Amino acid sequence: MAVLGRRGTPRGLLTGIATTTVAGALLLVGAAPAGAATVTPTPEPPEAASTPAPSSTQDDAAVAPEDPSPAPVETTPSETTAPEPEAAPEPGPTTEADPEPAPAGTADEPAPEKTGDAGGSAEKPSGGSSDPASDGAPQDPEPTPTSPSAPADEPSTGGTGTAQPTPSPAAEPEPYDPDAPASSGVRGPDPLDPVTFDDVSDVLGDPTYSQFAAAIAWIGRRGIAEGVLTDAGRAYMPDLELTRGEFAAFLYRLAGSPASIVPKRSPFADAGRGDTDYSAEIAWLAAQGIVTGRLEGDTRLFRPDDPLTRGVMTRMLYRFAGSPKMKDADLGTYADVTAGSEMDAAATWLASTVGELGQDGDEGLELLPAATVSRGAVAAVLRLAHRSDVTFTPWKAPLRLVDPTVVQVDVDSALNLRRGPSTDAVVATQREDGAELDTTGAVTADGWVEVRVGDRLLWASPGYLAVDGERAAAGGGGDDSQAAPGDDAAGTTSPTLASSYENGQIPDSALCALPWGAGLKLACDAADDLERLDATFYDLFGLHIPISSAYRDYAGQLAATARYGGMAAVPGTSNHGWGEAIDLSEPGLPGGYDGEAYAWLVSAAPAYGWTLPGWARPDGSKPEPWHLEHIG
Repeated sequence: MAVLGRRGTPRGLLTGIATTTVAGALLLVGAAPAGAATVTPTPEPPEAASTPAPSSTQDDAAVAPEDPSPAPVETTPSETTAPEPEAAPEPGPTTEADPEPAPAGTADEPAPEKTGDAGGSAEKPSGGSSDPASDGAPQDPEPTPTSPSAPADEPSTGGTGTAQPTPSPAAEPEPYDPDAPASSGVRGPDPLDPVTFDDVSDVLGDPTYSQFAAAIAWIGRRGIAEGVLTDAGRAYMPDLELTRGEFAAFLYRLAGSPASIVPKRSPFADAGRGDTDYSAEIAWLAAQGIVTGRLEGDTRLFRPDDPLTRGVMTRMLYRFAGSPKMKDADLGTYADVTAGSEMDAAATWLASTVGELGQDGDEGLELLPAATVSRGAVAAVLRLAHRSDVTFTPWKAPLRLVDPTVVQVDVDSALNLRRGPSTDAVVATQREDGAELDTTGAVTADGWVEVRVGDRLLWASPGYLAVDGERAAAGGGGDDSQAAPGDDAAGTTSPTLASSYENGQIPDSALCALPWGAGLKLACDAADDLERLDATFYDLFGLHIPISSAYRDYAGQLAATARYGGMAAVPGTSNHGWGEAIDLSEPGLPGGYDGEAYAWLVSAAPAYGWTLPGWARPDGSKPEPWHLEHIG
């Protein structure tokens, strides 16, 4: 008799997620089984779309199996599993050097926050750091090195449009802001269109029958997977293993493809644009703290082509959901998971929220974190998560990975560089004022920045680091091999009227009115793009985009500063003053900023020349979900 999990799900079904049939792996990639009927799974009634959060979240894979020798999986004769090694204890330098004494007057951590206008668009403040959380984060464990790769699937459909950089008038370098992971990003992948698959049937006895047929049909309808085209039609190949890169793309799409901006360069040496179709999705997850990869020497790797394991899937979903707090009394669901570990919390959350994923062993329920997962089983887990109202939720990740860049030391004397992200860590060396440092992209929750010094990885406080304005506008320093041609700073505007008028001094004759917004005007190209976006929005939701503010003259900017203080841009610098920005009216949005209408608007806007800037997103340096900018 099958043991029932949450919501009456037979544990036998969930056990099948670990005991995947890999006979399909013997088939040629892209070929359907011989004589297989091309039957599309019977679609279920459309489900209400979940409401993805309007901003990105973390999803990094790499869950260390808690038992290096997990119990054997219920297998078919052709199935094998391999355990993953333990994760590295914490990020930081992998080689140590004798500490050099800190000279008198050397800047130490934590550094004072810097304030003041950075010189570009005052809509985007600089400086500051995230709230303290921890001094480090666990590394992802080494993925299983030997397993057949899943078929190439879901090629990224990233947009080709690029945002125009704002000319940088700054004479002074602006403070480095590790809380703006998307500040120098590029267009994120667009949502996928719904599809149906021809190699999956829900009819018993059919050659293409799969116990996961309903879930696979759902994952196609939701635009989470698109499969591959074969001579027999569109194939999902449910019995093959899913890869880590594919699961990253699945989670990104499950969140609603929310990132109009993703980091320009991958923080992983093996997950750049030339390495995987899922580079942008992986970079987005890394910026949210969902995935952190694994350090090998001074190189951080993700291994996107390695098969997904149950432990990695569990931890990524847990972080995708915001790493919810679990009560100590509820932990210990699985006998083969170390008590009190993050994996314990993740697995317990999965069992209590989505369903018990595992099988009965000699000592109790076992998760078997090192076992690989089939493509069909992953579809079933994601569908169960959706039914359990699991949505992307931002959280204070112990470690996240943003754009690697070049920074300058900005102190009166010298800056201490430490072996770990803490003032308790040993000082390894110092760098004088004006010295340049390469960051790796790793940033802790309390703001420490990992930098590369020779063959060492050290840590610095961001309050004493600055980014040269011209370099930042050009897309940052360092190796730009991962940047697509034409990629420029995004989330800022290139005002078309700047050559003729001053900010906030544009006459009505040079602006265009919004037909549905009484008295609201924008630069004409911005208004044209917004009208196109509004037309689609109206078709979907039956109302116009609710807008409370568009072009704002200089007097209006003064009034906004008087009313909102530091939340408003410095008068004379606002993108509202160029007619290139709008503010949304939340009461007019069905469901407000948590509703489906807003989620669609933020996701679709870049295709129409508008965006929610990285700094305005919930994980940005100054969250303003109402503020959209025209990027052309």
